Amino acid sequence: MDSSSSSAVAAAPAVVVRNLQTPGSFSVTNTGDDIALRRRVLVEKKDPPTGKWEHTDADVRLIASCDEPESGDTRILKRGETLVVKSWDGWSCDGQCPRPCRANIYLGPGEFRFVVLSADGKQRFEGPSFHLGNSTL
Repeated sequence: MDSSSSSAVAAAPAVVVRNLQTPGSFSVTNTGDDIALRRRVLVEKKDPPTGKWEHTDADVRLIASCDEPESGDTRILKRGETLVVKSWDGWSCDGQCPRPCRANIYLGPGEFRFVVLSADGKQRFEGPSFHLGNSTL
């Protein structure tokens, strides 16, 4: 491998999704070049019989707080930036922030993971799994 290949690999976007202490809490860190990410985060649930990850309808977004203004469908994560995302509590449409919804359902209990996508959808950054128990409501 020549030095130009080595530097190209080092500069590639590398987004790391990490779970935090409380289930449903996570951070997103960019260790590569600035990258545009889709604001909508995929929440996947493991199907116990098959072991396959399935998409849920959870409304989770790359925001630090519910007061954060959201402009557009993407968010730029700068080189070296870590975003501690507003946590999700397992509910389908207002589990992260209060939002108008018609059928808010609890998606747990079960094993879940967060998946962040690049703006063009070509890169997929999967977080580790975490367990949500029964709803406390």
